[in-house]
Amino acid sequence: MRRQRARRAGRRVAAAAATVALAALTLTGIATDPAPAHVRITTDINFADDVRPILRRYCMPCHNPKGSAPDYIDLTTYGNDAKPGARAWAVAIEEELMTGRMPPWTADARYDHFRNSRRMSQQEIDILVAWVQGGGPQGPRRNLPPPLEFTEEEWVLGYPDLVLEPSAETVVEPGQQIASHREVLAVELEEDAWITGYEFRPQHPGVVYRMAAWIHEPEDVEPEQLEVEVQVPYDPFRDEDEPEPTRMRTGRAGPHFLGQWLRGDDPVLLPDGAGKRLRAGSKVELVVEYRRRPNDDSRIEVRDRSNLGLFLNQTEDEVELWVESARAGDDVALKGRRAARPQTASLTLTERARLIGLHPHVGDRLASMEVRVHFPDQRVQTVLYVPAYDPEFPASYLFEEAIHAPPGTRVELIGSFDVGKGKETIAQPFALHVDYELDDHLVLPEIFVPRDEPQSRGGMLAAGLGGTDLPDGGEGGGVPGIAPNPADPNAAAHMDHNPLHGGQFFMAANNYHHLEGALPNAGEFRLYIYDDFKQPVDPRNFGGDVVFEAWNEETEDWDETRFPMAPAIGSDHLISQIPEELPSEFFAHVWLAGEQQRYDFYFEETTVEPVGGAFRGGGAIRAGPHSHERPPMTIPEYPVAITALMALKRDRVRSQIESGEWLTLYVPAFDARDLAEALLDRLDGLSARERGQARQAIGRVMQSAAELDRSGDLADRARAQRAFERFDGGVRELVDLIEP
Repeated sequence: MRRQRARRAGRRVAAAAATVALAALTLTGIATDPAPAHVRITTDINFADDVRPILRRYCMPCHNPKGSAPDYIDLTTYGNDAKPGARAWAVAIEEELMTGRMPPWTADARYDHFRNSRRMSQQEIDILVAWVQGGGPQGPRRNLPPPLEFTEEEWVLGYPDLVLEPSAETVVEPGQQIASHREVLAVELEEDAWITGYEFRPQHPGVVYRMAAWIHEPEDVEPEQLEVEVQVPYDPFRDEDEPEPTRMRTGRAGPHFLGQWLRGDDPVLLPDGAGKRLRAGSKVELVVEYRRRPNDDSRIEVRDRSNLGLFLNQTEDEVELWVESARAGDDVALKGRRAARPQTASLTLTERARLIGLHPHVGDRLASMEVRVHFPDQRVQTVLYVPAYDPEFPASYLFEEAIHAPPGTRVELIGSFDVGKGKETIAQPFALHVDYELDDHLVLPEIFVPRDEPQSRGGMLAAGLGGTDLPDGGEGGGVPGIAPNPADPNAAAHMDHNPLHGGQFFMAANNYHHLEGALPNAGEFRLYIYDDFKQPVDPRNFGGDVVFEAWNEETEDWDETRFPMAPAIGSDHLISQIPEELPSEFFAHVWLAGEQQRYDFYFEETTVEPVGGAFRGGGAIRAGPHSHERPPMTIPEYPVAITALMALKRDRVRSQIESGEWLTLYVPAFDARDLAEALLDRLDGLSARERGQARQAIGRVMQSAAELDRSGDLADRARAQRAFERFDGGVRELVDLIEP
């Protein structure tokens, strides 16, 4: 029977195993001596291949030499007699898993829809337990070195654009159990920017309990107003030249909550295209709370200078979703019987938004916590429930999928406290910061590069937007040039008509679909189909023929020769093999929205992809050359050979991210995407359940390949690493499912 290994795709979760708590290990009497010799091995599950990837995701972020767990519990290595590692703690790992103490995640599983969840799957738990009970074998030595992110790298997401550091060290004196430091730091910024991610870096994560930051607007400056597009239902009959309705939107007044770090948390990347505003002249208030663990040696003085890194937008149009935070609640005073009553705090949204994250700040006496969303249509949805709150392991909660919140939506925090029978008044923090992104998109600047010669054959003029003296369409029936004013913020409301692949461009009769025909090589015709914002549309939804006409003098009629168009596997276009003669004149019959439509093409020579400059494509600004042309690749016949080649492509993606080869990152990513799609027709040897798992993994590989392409276009290392985690997880799962 084929061995199933559990490697699930996902983001590297932050703090998954925040600490195999020293107190728990001591109380249970688990020994820390190295594993005894001559242990009988009864399993083929080993540390290097099976256990290490799980520990890397859930446990190593804390259990590493620089982590928040006790420094002698190092799970980044297998270990030996001289330096105990994961093998020495095998029995402890099993007990922590079986009792549910580790990984520390107290959110109720029924509502666990968070991308930073620390909850292991049952399959992952079973693998670890089987490894422990089977003797804990080591496995291949080549996979044993500790991951670099826990031994060498200072910043998980790479060096930030801005680093904010306190002016001096904070000293936690011997015998002092709790301390805090608050400081407002100046931000050196020449112009307004957007924060797309942040990384808190505690210098002593075993003593630092919480870090939080707020953005303070420049003094004596009114709240900023930015123009946003009002989102309206799609209307296929709406005039494409009619500008989108817009409104001026004023930013929230007062300090803005940026984010928080709690023991074991990962850095935070906001959703793609989203950012929090950071105006020039702003200041950031940084709060660091210190708390020694119960069994720490309190006689040791701790000198700490924890800092904060900010990742900013790199291009003007990188951010189109405005992210803000709102706060519900504050400190509460608890006394006597009133303390046993549930405490509540709420906030109401006044405009359409999408909830993306929850950041509770509650006291140690909290017993349980629930967050409910009350919608205007009277629906009530529980989005978070913590039945037994553990102050040792508080957490933030980042939604896997944003929750749509119409105007009038109310977010409510409900908590119960346990303060005993004392009569004294106890003050406890009880607040919830809610991150949300506005539904109305920001109006972005139009970034364009004029073409030297407008392409006018075969349909709509493909001139660069923003020119003022563009000629009318030339011979071939081109449409007169339309030159929006580049100063008009609505100039980018609808798509531009620059062909992405240097071909001939059309708008379909339905005023929605756009088509581009290209002839990259003699005898090879490609047809790209886009929606009305130049987002590629899956070519598998379309079909048609390329038709050549020739006059027959005998019949005195036209003869037609047809060449079918079909989707190229893993590509974004239809392709047809046609005669190689140039010039070439033909028309394409394409089925669109249930109707067959005709588009005339005439090529005197092959087309050339745009090179140099920047152009808009799929919402990203690509720095040329970036043609998406790839060397030919032969897809193997057998599934095991396909997954082996896919793993090689995955390794190439990793290598290019590490070396910063951004413009060609799409090559191995799209190769792996094509290989994954080819597997869809080769899953007959799997069970029904395995086929379902394989299809899900194939979907993750294909989606994350597109994310890798976009992050490569922007040279965004942080997003590339996040996309690679999903990509790598999908490839690993396919390899495990297919291997003999």
